[in-house]
Amino acid sequence: MFYDMFSYDIFSAWADSIFENPFPDNTIALNFNLFEESERDTYSVQIIGADKFDEEDWACYETFSSGENLYFWDEEGGWEQALTTAMENVEKYITESSFSETLRSYKGIGIGFVDGDIEIIYRK
Repeated sequence: MFYDMFSYDIFSAWADSIFENPFPDNTIALNFNLFEESERDTYSVQIIGADKFDEEDWACYETFSSGENLYFWDEEGGWEQALTTAMENVEKYITESSFSETLRSYKGIGIGFVDGDIEIIYRK
């Protein structure tokens, strides 16, 4: 489902539904993959687990993926604004969600567009 704007409450409910199930034991890092959808000003986010961290393309070593279970939203201002919005909300989720302790147990958490650079937003 597409949302006219990023809603932290809806995003956190979506993320909670993913984190309710444990990730594989060899997962040491998380990445929030961002996608620019074919529709104008529409973006999506996917959560993956990885068994590598601090390497080039570490998020390619997936142990888990939310797959086609994505959070979609519309964002004016281009991909830079979409990245900023998503990053602010993911950082809030890391510190305020009921899964905060679990999230901070990973070596690192990143966010970025799948064809771009990864911003590390949490490092243990």
